[in-house]
Amino acid sequence: MEEGKRAAGRRIGIIWAASLVATALIAFFASSYFHRTFRLDANSLFVQKQALVADMRINLVRSVEKEKSAVIASSDEQSRNFAEQSASSSAQVDRDLKKLARLIEQGGSEKERDLLHKFEISWNNVRQIDTALLESATQNTNIKAVELSSTIGAELLRKIDENLAKLTAKTAQPAKKAQIEKIAAGVALADRNIAIYQLRHINAPGEAEKKGIEGSIQAEGAKVGAALKALERIPGEKSRTYAKEAVTDFVEFMKVNDEILRLSHLNTNRNTIELSLGKKRLAEAECDRTLKSLQSLSSGDQQ
Repeated sequence: MEEGKRAAGRRIGIIWAASLVATALIAFFASSYFHRTFRLDANSLFVQKQALVADMRINLVRSVEKEKSAVIASSDEQSRNFAEQSASSSAQVDRDLKKLARLIEQGGSEKERDLLHKFEISWNNVRQIDTALLESATQNTNIKAVELSSTIGAELLRKIDENLAKLTAKTAQPAKKAQIEKIAAGVALADRNIAIYQLRHINAPGEAEKKGIEGSIQAEGAKVGAALKALERIPGEKSRTYAKEAVTDFVEFMKVNDEILRLSHLNTNRNTIELSLGKKRLAEAECDRTLKSLQSLSSGDQQ
């Protein structure tokens, strides 16, 4: 009887010991499993964050390069195409930024959160600059002003010269002919001065300088107006037609001049270049530095 009790006690002890061992093994394997799962999750987050930051840096550079192309493009169509490509790359940065923010919120350090916040501030600054810069870049007012001066403006000056040459050729009296030639030479000189001042106006960086140039244009225009009126009084009735046509052409030329000055005052090409090379470069560089720090920080955490 006693032997049976002792045997039963040994079986219970063995079962109890076995259950303890089994429990310990289950706990060990469970702990190992969850530890490995945690490690896998951590590795997955790291890889995803690294990929997003890398893509953001690439698209940031693409956006900047396309923006530069939009600024220096010689036509509205080219500017618009490059501006659209720049905006597309920026939109991709926006999308990746949202994904990165979710991942850092899910499993990121306090330092990562600080860097992310810093990037968001710099990136918002870049986006605000881009809104004004890309809109301005597609207007090309300085380029349009130069084209207007060198095409329609130049053609009107050619017609004035041609009519005054015909007027001179039709004048038979030597004294009148010499007088007309002298006045016509003065008109040609003043007209060319206006054309030169137009280009200086287009290239002038500030409003004060542009206003000063406009005063010079008005002075030269007054000389031409007075000279052409004098020419209308000198020749006979048949030759006077050429003088009147020269007056009409000069009036049209000054209308073109007004449009050139209007476009020049908008100054979009110069403004976009200054903005692109100034504030935009600084803001973009700050964004990339922050992303690089975020990338390095994540690498350090992983190690």
